[in-house]
Amino acid sequence: MATLQPITSAHVPDLEQVRAWLQKMIASMRFVELIMAIIGLITRMRDINTELNKRLAHLSRKRPRSETLKRVERQLSLPFMQSAEAKPPQSSTDNTVDKPKASRKGQHPGRRALPAHLERITVDNPVPPAMRKCPQCGGEMTTVGHSMCEILDVIPARVVVMQRRDERVACPRDNAIVSAPTPNQLVERGVLGTTLIVEATADKYLEHQPIERQCNRYRRAGVDVAPQTLGHSVAVHIDWLQPIAKAITERTRGPGLLGTDATGIPILDRDAPDGIRIGTVWCWTNARWVTFFYSAAGDSDSVRRFLGEDLCRTVQCDGTNIMTFIERAGGKRPGCWSHARRGLVEVARSGETVALEGVRLIRRLFAVERWSTLCGDTAQQRLTRRIEYSTPAINAIRAWLDKQRETIAPKTAYGQALGYIHRQWRRLILFLEDGNIELTNNRRERELRKLVLGKKNWLFAWEDLGGERTANILTIVATCVAHAINPRAYLHVVTRLLIEGWPHKRLSELLPDRIAAMHPELRLPSAVKKNPSLPELSRAALAATSP
Repeated sequence: MATLQPITSAHVPDLEQVRAWLQKMIASMRFVELIMAIIGLITRMRDINTELNKRLAHLSRKRPRSETLKRVERQLSLPFMQSAEAKPPQSSTDNTVDKPKASRKGQHPGRRALPAHLERITVDNPVPPAMRKCPQCGGEMTTVGHSMCEILDVIPARVVVMQRRDERVACPRDNAIVSAPTPNQLVERGVLGTTLIVEATADKYLEHQPIERQCNRYRRAGVDVAPQTLGHSVAVHIDWLQPIAKAITERTRGPGLLGTDATGIPILDRDAPDGIRIGTVWCWTNARWVTFFYSAAGDSDSVRRFLGEDLCRTVQCDGTNIMTFIERAGGKRPGCWSHARRGLVEVARSGETVALEGVRLIRRLFAVERWSTLCGDTAQQRLTRRIEYSTPAINAIRAWLDKQRETIAPKTAYGQALGYIHRQWRRLILFLEDGNIELTNNRRERELRKLVLGKKNWLFAWEDLGGERTANILTIVATCVAHAINPRAYLHVVTRLLIEGWPHKRLSELLPDRIAAMHPELRLPSAVKKNPSLPELSRAALAATSP
């Protein structure tokens, strides 16, 4: 059969041309060719429309798109085209009865009390003299009491010059002179004080403020601090903290469940073709220990350098093939259900609404994990809950996956999302064997935000040494946060102790898990979360996990 000529452009269809062609085909009684050509045109226009919807869904935004099921459903371009099985169940009374709007009168709990651990500064607000006369008798009124009003405020930082007077003593009999020893400094004979340097380090790696921006702030205060001077001082400060970072790394390598993820970091290198090359920073977690590990290349050798000789470990990560050597060595690689779910979400946004059924099935697993977390389960209790509630959900996901793969082409976007879940299946279900294994690898991604937000501001690190320093300071900061220790205050305390000659054999006492014994003021105030009652939580979780 001869190849059919296109009726008109699928991108810019000409309706007059289509009408004339239809009349010509009808007049010549060529109905088979007419039907095939129209189907071909509609198919081509559908493919173009799907591709345009996909591009529209993936437009760059300043923040990542939410992947919650309700928001994904609202983002769909043509919700009326969803299949019957993909549509969420609706109550028969949704559109028949207008529910009256609930009144909020008397439900507001009122203004929250300000934190009790903050310093209170009393500011008197006296009654003006003109108002102290009694309006009835004209006599002087006396104070009978005060009413208290608390307002959260801040005292702006001041830039000062510390004048150190080094004393000299002399003997009046033999002219011997002794001078006071010079205190240790972060930067020997430097012009910047320890507190200023520690604040600069915290501002860069906690608040993501580049050195140049900090120098501009000091310049507005009337102080000219060279960026080279401040940057060198921050680098020296991180070198002082390197032993603590190494000690944290050893704790992270210890026994327990490891998790890892990686991201690139621009490295300024004069020998690189474009002056900048991309290094790799791995984030490793083990309970409350967090380590950032820099490597010039993100290959399996960098993972081996971190793990050392003990490769028979349980390491949770995404589906990268860099980590397959761990399984060959006898270890385990639990998968990430967020990565498995993300592929279906992207496909659903591009128009394949049938993928929403898979998202709804996976939601059951997350509901069980949230239930377990809010109940404060131990690892064994979490495993028992998973076996009872997550196992049926896993069976339903497997059945749905096999059914979809029978009809979906593997090279399409939907087929690739299904293929990822199929290939990673034995890793994705390992969380049913150990209560310590997490459902997702999201914690490592959250930890990496400390680096991702920073490199968007300070742009790059100076050679491999700069990458290692960045990894060291982020290791300390992230571990402090994991142990509920104020990272900025911790840097001040530990830096003072180190420059005053803290013995190396007692270095473990300065780690975030033990520093609060000497300095309890470093602990962050515990946040009180209002969790739903267990009966309400149980009903919600059971509703989410039921078919």
